[in-house]
Amino acid sequence: MEKQPQTDVERVACLAYYLTHYRDTPHFKTLDLGKLNTEAAQPKFSNSTYASNNALKMGYLAPATKGQRQLSAAGEQFVTALPDRDAARSAMAKARPRRHARKKIAGGADDS
Repeated sequence: MEKQPQTDVERVACLAYYLTHYRDTPHFKTLDLGKLNTEAAQPKFSNSTYASNNALKMGYLAPATKGQRQLSAAGEQFVTALPDRDAARSAMAKARPRRHARKKIAGGADDS
């Protein structure tokens, strides 16, 4: 509650942080996140698998062995910075690699 997550993805990251640091469970399944969410008396996820997959795509979680997940370093910095939204956003912005757009080559293979 003190972290004040606003989205399901942020809540997944906070639950993963709790599992990692307070339950000594660095690797977990989506089902573990759902059980912890119920134990914390939080609103039920509409689709916990979808929220977990989105957290993985956004960089809060990272894949682990045997289909499990783990909290990523960026996710840990994000949760640590909460509830300060600006600091949390900047932590994620620093952690994400910058992707450069590919340059289009003038004249392609169809110009023959």
